[in-house]
Amino acid sequence: MNTALLTRPTTRPAVLYRPESAVFWVFVIALVSGSFALLNQEGSAFHETLAANLALAPFWLAFMAFMVWLLLRFDPFRAMRPYPQVLVAGVALGATVAVPMAITGNTSLAALWGLVFDPDVLASWSPSLCAPIIEESAKLMCALVLLMLCASVLTRIAHALLVGMFVGLGFDLMEDLGYASGSAIQSLDSDIAGAGSSLLVRAFTAVPAHWSYTSLTAVGALLLLPSFAGRDQWAARGRVPAAVGLLLAGPLMHFVWDAPLPDDYDGPLTLVKLVGSLVFYLVIVFALLPFERRWVLARIAEGRDNRWQADVSADVLDSLPARRRRRALRRQARQAGGRKAARAVGAQQDAALDLIQTAP
Repeated sequence: MNTALLTRPTTRPAVLYRPESAVFWVFVIALVSGSFALLNQEGSAFHETLAANLALAPFWLAFMAFMVWLLLRFDPFRAMRPYPQVLVAGVALGATVAVPMAITGNTSLAALWGLVFDPDVLASWSPSLCAPIIEESAKLMCALVLLMLCASVLTRIAHALLVGMFVGLGFDLMEDLGYASGSAIQSLDSDIAGAGSSLLVRAFTAVPAHWSYTSLTAVGALLLLPSFAGRDQWAARGRVPAAVGLLLAGPLMHFVWDAPLPDDYDGPLTLVKLVGSLVFYLVIVFALLPFERRWVLARIAEGRDNRWQADVSADVLDSLPARRRRRALRRQARQAGGRKAARAVGAQQDAALDLIQTAP
């Protein structure tokens, strides 16, 4: 296959760095002010436990690498691969903006709930009464900044899903670091023992977690934005209820996870909650992915009609709409020519998907 067409340089408008946009300056100001707020709230704890967290750095890096790999698996058509800077920005906003907003907001909302509920009830239910409202709102605002700033390219469900995931991932990682630092300070054994035990628990409960909640609310928000590419094909009577349902689904998952249990995260009920949340999330995601598949099929048909996919083999194009088909084609190549041939076909499939995403 001639790969010249797949690798030709293209000139695209700036995606993230857009100083002519007021939203860009909202992004910059939020990032700077959020970083200062985070240091003000958590800086002393981070500094005091720096040695312990550095000792655990290989485990932190492995955890982060696994999470990035996992989240990218939810992008089977490589919708966000042309825009990695947006995903990095999402992590940064989730970590430095949403976290300090959540710390302040949770404290304030808990004080308001204290006017309504008995102190013993509030002690048990405060996380589930505060976090789904405050934290999901903070993360959604971060995702909205990116969806609006990059509205010219972030137009599809897959885009919003991944943006929400990486905003939530940034929040997750910073929150995990805060919990690990707090556990290190409180540990009677050592800072490493305290931080390590916290990291282990947080890693075990990372699927699903904040990244999944925010991915659903981000998709819900996109469905209501004028930049959503499917408005013409999706009537408002179906799109608006779907958006509302997704905006509620994230906080609902968060509420269920934070709701108190008798075993206090140490028994089988927690595992039931974890598996139930994951199943609930996957059902929604699998219901959303067919919209992306239809878009890919339409782009393949368009490329064939307009000849901008002329250098892509028919076998590769036919394999793109389903991961199962892509694996089958690579398996055939491996049987015929070994691992090198299978890797070559995989590279052609990735290049073709990237071309579909970026070609005019």
